[in-house]
Amino acid sequence: MTTRTVGVLFTDEGIKELEPALKAYWSDGPIGKYMYCREANPDRNYFHVVAECVNEDGSAFEADIYIPHRFIKVVIAGTDRRRIGFAPAQA
Repeated sequence: MTTRTVGVLFTDEGIKELEPALKAYWSDGPIGKYMYCREANPDRNYFHVVAECVNEDGSAFEADIYIPHRFIKVVIAGTDRRRIGFAPAQA
């Protein structure tokens, strides 16, 4: 089974309001702040994602995060993280 990666791009309003809580999960790219997730489900009162965070010591953990829908600009899923358009493609 192929693993899919979900990229979630945030609105400017979402970045401003959520940055204190989510900055450990975000990456910066040419199109703005985004988060890679293992799962995403928009079919709830809040947009639910399962994201991974890497601690300063290099250890990682998964977290369920619930985000108001108005803070999500676009979601793209694919099998190749480098090709879904959030970070620059690497050679």
